[in-house]
Amino acid sequence: MAELGEASAWGAAVGFSLVLGALVAVFSGKHVRLAAEVTAFGGGVLLAAVALELVPEADAEAGLGLTAAGMIGGTLVYVAIDAWLNRREETKTTRDAMHRSAAGEKVSMEASRGESIAAGLFVDGVPESLALGLTIAEGEVGLALLAGVLVGNVVEAYGAAQPMVAGGRSRGFAVGLLAAIGAALALATLAGGTVLADAPGEVVGTAQAVAAGAVLAVVSIAVVPHAFSEVSRTVAIATVLGFTAGYLLS
Repeated sequence: MAELGEASAWGAAVGFSLVLGALVAVFSGKHVRLAAEVTAFGGGVLLAAVALELVPEADAEAGLGLTAAGMIGGTLVYVAIDAWLNRREETKTTRDAMHRSAAGEKVSMEASRGESIAAGLFVDGVPESLALGLTIAEGEVGLALLAGVLVGNVVEAYGAAQPMVAGGRSRGFAVGLLAAIGAALALATLAGGTVLADAPGEVVGTAQAVAAGAVLAVVSIAVVPHAFSEVSRTVAIATVLGFTAGYLLS
């Protein structure tokens, strides 16, 4: 019962972080540099969570072989889903470009880009939220992972909602879509903290390893390229500060 209450509370926080990011996006301007720096900070925290919380705990529960296999498996699954989403988006964009005027195409592509980011956020968020729930199932919430997930969700939701509104979608649509994704991630957190709470150690450890591999893929594909789209010393510093904060929280 304790795991249910704690997982529900942190799941609600995960879901609300997406709504918060969307609200900031639809009611404020576009601050590219600040978003990149905050993204880098969140990426650093997530790296610390993987290195100092998820992988050591997975190794302790499941052993070296299952941990390594789980990490590789989690990475491959996430990369495959991300590739499928990108291929689908490229096909849709090419098809739409054949039927729209230049102005209409620009608007549509901007909104479509935001929706694609939102879809990727869902794929990103499931392993992160599941991993967070797993730390609850282990008896203590992973603070570094929690901080990385919440910061990352706010930034990614901002990055998804802003182009949707700029591309012609209503504010209600953008916030509603991110709220729906937030609800799904809250359920993932709840599932990780309850369904697996009484599972054998090997199962929990392997699941943590899979989540760690997926989170590493998220950082490599979605966080680092966005944060470093323009080379910046401040972004590099923000990444290290994020990792340091994660270390202090772990």
